[in-house]
Amino acid sequence: MPQAVPRIAPAARRRQRPPVTPGRALGPNDFAFYRGYLQGLDLGRLADRYLDKGLDLRLVRSQLLWIEEALARGIKRLATRPRSGGSGEERMLTESAWLALIHAPAGESVTARQTRQRRLLRALDALQPMLLTRPTAADAVSGWFASAIAARLADAGWQTLGALQAAVGAGGQGWYRRVPGIGARTARQMEIWLQEQGAHIGAMAAVLAPGPLESLRAPGARAEVRAIQGWLGGYQPEGGHTWRAYRTQAERFLLWTLHARGKSLATVTAEDGAAYIAFLADPQPSAQWVGRRGTPRDRHDWRPFEGPLSPASIRHARKILSTLYGWLIEQGHARANPFEVLSLPTDGDTPRIQVARSFTEPQWRFLLRHVSSLPADDPRAARLTFMLHLAHASGLRISEQAVATVGHLTWNGHWTLAVPGPKPRLIPLPEAVIDALRGHLAARGLGRGVESLPAATPLIGRVKTGDEGGALSVAQIGAIWKRYFAQAATLAGAEDDAAQLAQASAHWMRHTAGAHAVARGVALEVVQQQFGHASLDTTSMYVLAA
Repeated sequence: MPQAVPRIAPAARRRQRPPVTPGRALGPNDFAFYRGYLQGLDLGRLADRYLDKGLDLRLVRSQLLWIEEALARGIKRLATRPRSGGSGEERMLTESAWLALIHAPAGESVTARQTRQRRLLRALDALQPMLLTRPTAADAVSGWFASAIAARLADAGWQTLGALQAAVGAGGQGWYRRVPGIGARTARQMEIWLQEQGAHIGAMAAVLAPGPLESLRAPGARAEVRAIQGWLGGYQPEGGHTWRAYRTQAERFLLWTLHARGKSLATVTAEDGAAYIAFLADPQPSAQWVGRRGTPRDRHDWRPFEGPLSPASIRHARKILSTLYGWLIEQGHARANPFEVLSLPTDGDTPRIQVARSFTEPQWRFLLRHVSSLPADDPRAARLTFMLHLAHASGLRISEQAVATVGHLTWNGHWTLAVPGPKPRLIPLPEAVIDALRGHLAARGLGRGVESLPAATPLIGRVKTGDEGGALSVAQIGAIWKRYFAQAATLAGAEDDAAQLAQASAHWMRHTAGAHAVARGVALEVVQQQFGHASLDTTSMYVLAA
């Protein structure tokens, strides 16, 4: 028996890239050969018996190295494979435990060495039946693919073969573009291997998970996507609140028509529309349709729904889809509107504006005090000061905040903002807002002269050195609001104030501006014009908050 399970030094050779997938699997002869090696038997005789007769000793050593690498990969894939019952060795065996058995510690005593080698042989016996099985969906990718490839797959969220197979099935030919460092050639090798193993692992059959609009590649689907994109073009700016809400509803319905009905938008009937409305209340199977909130759209586990929709949300979805079909009919893409007349769920009179999502006057004054307590030399504090005054005075949507520039301001005895976007309107701005803007511009290194700046200068801009004139996206401005409200919540005195502030978002400022304007006695018609509401009924909801 060898004294310390000797390590075989690899022969000097030109460095080659490791294969993406295993060329072959461990067999019973490999286990018998390695067991004899651990017991100290002669390598040449072991090779003659379990490998091929007359093998060059260098090839025998290479085979031994391959067996050890294959065992290490096998233990990695067992990390995600369910193991119940079995021997103690089988249940406890992990990659770190296996490496501890293989590598002798410095100064190991004879007794300790013998104990370790007995455990090593027992572990090998426990491993053999598990590693002679074919791949399963629960196996870790690190157990089957080259370590560098497996690490990239895991970083993308595809830690098991089942998750990888689902991603390949959902992503089409370009699925690998979601994984930095994996090119088309490597991806094709992986696909071939997955197809070859498919006969042995039925559980790995591809799950046709609906992907986002931009991932749809089939020619028919692309035509549908282009039609939806054309419709969304009327709800600029792209990425704004309305644009995203309309994309969500159109995207969900298109995916449902393709995956659940196998139809195009033009062939959907009123019966399909009714079935979709029922589907919204319980999108099943949930594994195919429902995912975690906030999952990035380019991840394999993105899903179009976060759960069942409420009756109010279903009514809102039907309204948006009916608008979509009105446009499709005008453009000649459809002949009938499947959502024109439908019986919809009710839950009482749900207000279109949730006025509870607004700040009271005391809460608003607290926010002003808090922002004034921030370090005066911090350019982020100057930006927040301006954002608060602008939002409270104008009620701008967050998408409008993101695209407003100096060029939209006009001085004619008083300052006026020409609101850009699909609902253009003129809003008078008090001098306090302009003063806060001058402070924000100065903190960005642009000076206080609003009148002398280029028209394209964003009102709400970056404060990072070297990018002071840069614009912020809707998502970035939303994140600034969320961070500020969360920070203020930690300092709020009353428990209710803290709870409200912690869950507040940018849109709360719009509702706050409307409610406070009505409370000051501003006529509803004036608030309606300033906020860009299509109906006075919508504006009148602020009376409840006031």
